[in-house]
Amino acid sequence: MKQLNFLLIPRSNNFKDIINIYDIKNELKRNGHDCISLTSPINDANLNFLLSQKKIDYVFRVDGGKPEKKNSNNTKFICWVSDIDDLGDLSCFTDDDVIYTLKKSTKKNSNLRIYQMLPAANSFKKALTLSDCELITDNFNLSQNIDFSYITNYTKVWLCNGNKEIIYERNKKNLDKHKTLEGLINNLDKKYNTEIFGFIDYSKIIKKENIIFKGEINNFNFFFEIFRKSKFNVLFEDDFLDFNTNFFNILLVEGTLIANQKLLNQIQDYLGFQKETVNYLLPYNSFESFKSNVDTYYNDYTKRLKIGREASIFVRKKHLFKNRVDQLLKDLV
Repeated sequence: MKQLNFLLIPRSNNFKDIINIYDIKNELKRNGHDCISLTSPINDANLNFLLSQKKIDYVFRVDGGKPEKKNSNNTKFICWVSDIDDLGDLSCFTDDDVIYTLKKSTKKNSNLRIYQMLPAANSFKKALTLSDCELITDNFNLSQNIDFSYITNYTKVWLCNGNKEIIYERNKKNLDKHKTLEGLINNLDKKYNTEIFGFIDYSKIIKKENIIFKGEINNFNFFFEIFRKSKFNVLFEDDFLDFNTNFFNILLVEGTLIANQKLLNQIQDYLGFQKETVNYLLPYNSFESFKSNVDTYYNDYTKRLKIGREASIFVRKKHLFKNRVDQLLKDLV
């Protein structure tokens, strides 16, 4: 493939979205391509002006579509969205463009290239695994002082943008998910120490002594520390993996992940999971199965570590941004 010029546009100026773009940029450059990466989204008018000033072969745009007005340099677009319906009218796209979706698309269009692509583990900087920590610290299992943790994917950018109705609906969705996870954890036989991380503090609504709202995380390395120190990392998503999902990074550092089976059914084919899914994480589809996982693994650090090690190997082999960029470049041919 000849050397290409890419313009990379993140979903937002949140640091997690920018880091994902940074990972993609690094992998494209390793493949011999030139990249310009922005640190925030850009509207269509400004994007077209930028494209008129500089020769760009492909725009990689997260959570955004292709401008209706054709740019003078005939730049091609790679658009990565949650759902194909987010793009509305597809008439401005051609067979030279590529559309990626988080949700598996059932929309058939013989003239367009529409594929599923999920996020990946961040590997631009080496993150210590549980196994690494064991080499540094004796009895690291004693450092796992958080029973349950979960981190909302909804940042202040997402929760505070839009008109009054949109903001209300998004915040209601966020609260409903918190209540669902709180119900799962607090209906267990004992009161487990639970730490929740997110922009909004619901401690006045969810009043439980064992649940602590820790606020929003603003240090990327702290995510990995939480994943390692938690006996169980409960995945916040229950429908599809978001752009800033913690799914892959939890597995990367050998953390123990509990995830809704409904979500796993949606992504299983893409991930390459077979019947051995349980080797990588703990799925649940009811309170009973959630409780069963906790009863089986809570007091057995060795079992949790075994699952974590297998998961980390799997992620490093198939689900780094290197793998996503390899897929992207293959799709462009």
